[in-house]
Amino acid sequence: MSDAKSEILARVASELRGAERPPLPPLYRNQAIPHAERVERFTSTLERVGGHVHRVSSLERARDVAHALLHEAGVTRLLVSDAPEARALAAGLAGIELLVPSDARERLFTAGAGLSTAQWGIAETGTLVLESAREQHRLASLVVPVHLALLRIELLLGTLGDALAAIRTPTGAPASRTITFVTGPSRTADIELELVVGVHGPKSLHVLLLEASA
Repeated sequence: MSDAKSEILARVASELRGAERPPLPPLYRNQAIPHAERVERFTSTLERVGGHVHRVSSLERARDVAHALLHEAGVTRLLVSDAPEARALAAGLAGIELLVPSDARERLFTAGAGLSTAQWGIAETGTLVLESAREQHRLASLVVPVHLALLRIELLLGTLGDALAAIRTPTGAPASRTITFVTGPSRTADIELELVVGVHGPKSLHVLLLEASA
């Protein structure tokens, strides 16, 4: 038996015996990242993979930015999650027909964009974390060409390790049945590694980063 295979089997046996897990690699360890650096890192990392970050000082300003983005994209129908802040933002969007997840499925697929909140952001990877127990978000974030996500700046975590801790209950169980991690627009590649954007989800992602004082 090869050394690599022996090592894998030994680690599996160790887990089954309830032994202490080996240390996680640096990417997954909680790190004390200053707040200002978190914002800068989240923005630069997300924009590097094709996403967009818009810092806004209030919900009213977020509405103005959202309206401009929807108008630029030619969107007339917006699918809105059940999050109260998302509903409040959408309520003031003039000239936009609002759809909700409980509408007929054939109508939902006519939406040109979706609006949700995000429960957490991860600065290290430029990732949004959406929890199903706290928001009915999946259609608004996955089946539309354009996804607008409202994220309060104080919910911006430093690392993936911070997020993995945040989405668990005190007993260690996942806090939601479905937890979605979103890093930029949807993308895939064929066998020749030719990148295609928007095949399995939104072609564009805009994060409305709402200041803590808002």
